[in-house]
Amino acid sequence: MYRKIREHLSLADFLLIIVILVAIGVSAATLGKKEERLYVHIQKDGLSVGVFPLDQNRMIRIDEHNTVEIKNGKVGMKEADCPDKRCVKQGFGDALPIVCLPNRVVVEIRPLQAPRRLIVQ
Repeated sequence: MYRKIREHLSLADFLLIIVILVAIGVSAATLGKKEERLYVHIQKDGLSVGVFPLDQNRMIRIDEHNTVEIKNGKVGMKEADCPDKRCVKQGFGDALPIVCLPNRVVVEIRPLQAPRRLIVQ
């Protein structure tokens, strides 16, 4: 079977097949590395306060206790009235979540996703 194929294909045909396969591989690698846009997801008492793009600078007042700032692709807790202020001391980052336990606030950085649905059986 391979002999019949080799008899009908020239060197140019083989080169064309190789070029096409390489182009497919490069295209797949390029499309596969597409970076997802990241968003800041803020929750208070387990409920969503909002979702904000990480690449847009802004100040977000969550409630009378907490204020979050997005600046230069990083997010940080700007103000908090909790006793130990660990969330403020954590500083600005672009990977780790910020958690303020006394005020029950969670700030996460992740891609935009469809809302999670709870399935009750």
